Amino acid sequence: MLQDFVAGNIYAFMLIFCRLGSAMMALPAVGESSVPARVRLSIALLTAALSTPILGPSLPPLPAQPFQLAFLMVTEIGFGLALGLISRLIISALHVAGSIIALQAGLSAALFFDPNQGSQSALLSSMMVFLGIALIFATDLHLLALQAAYDSYVLFPPLRVPAFGDFANVATELVASSFAVGVKMAAPFIVYGIIFNVALGLLNRLMPTLQIFFIMQAPQIATSLFILGFSLAAIGIMFTTRYEELMSQFLTPR
Repeated sequence: MLQDFVAGNIYAFMLIFCRLGSAMMALPAVGESSVPARVRLSIALLTAALSTPILGPSLPPLPAQPFQLAFLMVTEIGFGLALGLISRLIISALHVAGSIIALQAGLSAALFFDPNQGSQSALLSSMMVFLGIALIFATDLHLLALQAAYDSYVLFPPLRVPAFGDFANVATELVASSFAVGVKMAAPFIVYGIIFNVALGLLNRLMPTLQIFFIMQAPQIATSLFILGFSLAAIGIMFTTRYEELMSQFLTPR
């Protein structure tokens, strides 16, 4: 009797850890590469341990065949990764906005290694991504992501074959909407860039011998940073609102 109880609890804990642990690898803020692996693993183990007494009774019984157990664990890992990757796509909106701002400010050549993208990107783009991560922690939206991972057991119960087509459609729509949100965030800089470059073109026509682009580079950067200072609060509000709307789709009503 005791052996069955221990085996059942270990099975429930490992099954819950497969989904929550894989979600922790990809969720924004919690699953960043800058967060130590031990911290992420500790959060995943603790969350799985606290969720086992609640979610354990709703899990299917321990399969008799190893193949069925392996299939169940693979599907749970797939659900967790899908949830984390879909929620991470909203971070790309800040990356798009930062790239556009850097281009309009004349700072696109200032590159910095972005650990979230795994490659070099514009300095302002990396700054915007780090700003979004800081806002997630400051507004406790990382708890909303953990709640969404917990409520995913209602939306996507175990032993259910993942709907890869639905996940692909959601990811495609989210990429398109994230790009649109990123362009909206950078809208003031797009307008400023058009006006500034048209003015430079007219001035260059009036004074062809003047090195206009070299002379106006410093005012271009200063004006862009001035606009960024005024619009940074609106960008943060837009990002946090969009992130909250996205994660709320995975919550179950109470």
